[in-house]
Amino acid sequence: MKKGLSLSFILFLIILCAACSSLTWKKQYVDSPPKELLSDGEEYSILAVGEDIDHFEEISGLKQVRYFSSLEEAKNQYPDLKIEDSPFFIIFNDKEVVLRTSELNKAIRFVEENY
Repeated sequence: MKKGLSLSFILFLIILCAACSSLTWKKQYVDSPPKELLSDGEEYSILAVGEDIDHFEEISGLKQVRYFSSLEEAKNQYPDLKIEDSPFFIIFNDKEVVLRTSELNKAIRFVEENY
């Protein structure tokens, strides 16, 4: 009887640990942006929705721009970013989102001032 109870308790603990580690992995995935949006090094990247950035290669500190012409297209591709408006700009460094704004000038100024 004691062996059965001990085995049941151990099995319960194993299942609990497996469930918790799965939840932790899912949370980490949702909290971190997709790798293709992150920049590399000290430069920034921007996800632009509804308004393209002309001649972005001339902006000091800006490595890449990923542009979506429609809000729906961006929301379908990246639902976890919770994009609600258009135009909208999300700036990324090499690890995370550093700015969310609906103003293009504010986004460009942030990149140039923080590079």
